[in-house]
Amino acid sequence: MNMAAILCGVEARRSASYLVLLAAIGGVSVAGSGQAVGGPRMVVGFLLGGMLAVAALGAPIPAPAGHLGGSAAAMAAVLARICWPVIGGCVGALASPAGPSGPTLVGFLPLVGFLWGVGFAAALVVFLERRLSSRADVASGALVITAGVGLAAAAAWHRFADNSLAGSVAVLGAVLVTISAAVVVARMPLAARKPRGTGRLIASGEPARGRLDLVGMAAALTGMVVCLFLAPESAAANRIVAVACFVALAVPEATITPVSLGRGWSRLLESVPLRPVGGGKRIGMIDLVAESVGFHALLLGWPSLVALALLTGDRERSAGAMATVALLAGTAAITWGVASLGRRHTDGGTALAAVIAVLVVVWMVVVTYPLA
Repeated sequence: MNMAAILCGVEARRSASYLVLLAAIGGVSVAGSGQAVGGPRMVVGFLLGGMLAVAALGAPIPAPAGHLGGSAAAMAAVLARICWPVIGGCVGALASPAGPSGPTLVGFLPLVGFLWGVGFAAALVVFLERRLSSRADVASGALVITAGVGLAAAAAWHRFADNSLAGSVAVLGAVLVTISAAVVVARMPLAARKPRGTGRLIASGEPARGRLDLVGMAAALTGMVVCLFLAPESAAANRIVAVACFVALAVPEATITPVSLGRGWSRLLESVPLRPVGGGKRIGMIDLVAESVGFHALLLGWPSLVALALLTGDRERSAGAMATVALLAGTAAITWGVASLGRRHTDGGTALAAVIAVLVVVWMVVVTYPLA
């Protein structure tokens, strides 16, 4: 009991906990209101739960937790963090207009998916942090796999929407295939690359980051070919895939220092006048945020830019490519602004939670008040 009280007291002092709580309340409430466009309600809840679980677990667990009882204390520390989005999701489901008043309690479908997403992403974080040294790579890996599972399940359900039994089997098959693909990619022999940019605090060239970027580029190319050329009626799926990959790859790298330095060490390194080999001005932490956001925006946006150039004469088909580019640019701008501000005043875990919370709020506004 004393250990649980200590851990809850530690988490209650983190602003990230309250950001995740509020984002969960609003996100699940909107998802349960019937306005959650872009996918089935349960899948939307699953993706929200996964994002917010990773945001809650973004920063390393406080060191004292490891000395209060070994692995049991470490697991208790994880539960003390993910209880915040779980509580927020439950409150959001109760506050949703389609909650208990629905005849079939359909308003609670997003909550069911949300709870599955929280548990799935939290298990991934616990699993990956034992194998990867970079906390940013852990968060990105958990987000990529969670997004892949959720989007694959949504596609399978849409394919067999008229038959619930066939749809359930297809969803299960899609989940297993996605997880199997993640295992195959994780075991691919990939040599360490040359560090990107300054190579000081982000993109250290480790194979894990190379695999993640490779998955993002492959998803962007596949979305461009399938959704913009072969099946232009599904152009919205290209936007969802591109933004999901951007959030998974860019947000953790722009907010969490991969070597898990504390706030004091990060500020100290910001003040070091690093001079590149070819000369030039000092590169600080904020420049590294811009580097990560810009790199991933270009990595995931260039296929849609190419499609836009090739489809210039076709206004209807080029609109899908243009919408993807615009949505990626807007997401990148929001990420850069919030991450830059957060890195000045908070630790990496809080900055990650702030960016994801703001993106959830923007999604809520767009869904509630459609722009088109």
